[in-house]
Amino acid sequence: DTSGCLMEVGSITISGQGAFNYQANNQGYNKNARTIQVFSTAAQSKMYEDCPGCPYKDFKQYYDYYGEFDYANKWILAAAQGSSTSFKNGNADFTSYDFIGRGEAFKKGTAYMSVWMYVIRELEDAIDDCNVECDIDNCNEDAVHAWDEGVAFYTGSEEEKDGSGSGALLYSLADKRCANFRTCGPEGDSVSGTSNINIKIFSEFAAGQ
Repeated sequence: DTSGCLMEVGSITISGQGAFNYQANNQGYNKNARTIQVFSTAAQSKMYEDCPGCPYKDFKQYYDYYGEFDYANKWILAAAQGSSTSFKNGNADFTSYDFIGRGEAFKKGTAYMSVWMYVIRELEDAIDDCNVECDIDNCNEDAVHAWDEGVAFYTGSEEEKDGSGSGALLYSLADKRCANFRTCGPEGDSVSGTSNINIKIFSEFAAGQ
């Protein structure tokens, strides 16, 4: 579905700025340098072998359990293809699932396995980058950037400024489930509002800045 995409040649209007003609090579410009799939397929390098703090504790636990560095990618592909995984533990057989069931497994694996671990990776990377103290002449921008990315991937782009939107990532999951388990609100004893875990984790995100 390319509806809403820019054509290779056309005109766009920017509020207060007027109309601008453009020409672009969509195939040449579309690099897709970062994808959700790469969050998992690059995990061996970025979370286990080639980082200053490697192996990251949380990722190692998942790797030790599943026996695969790209366990999230393998889960997602198996759900998409209607096949089975071949992990050391925790295998899933999607051969008997219908399209709806496989779609749910695909979506949950994408958000809560692949993106989740990459959030942790970005926060760990920020800690790795904090080896240089920040002062007037030498400020460690890499650490700040990595921390911001971790927060962004946790939250997603659809939560709005105050978290009242309807997202599809970890922030949204916490808000949905707090209503089920009465863990919403500042005291974690309500069935509505922002989840207590989101309140707490954003306090930690702010402290990490």
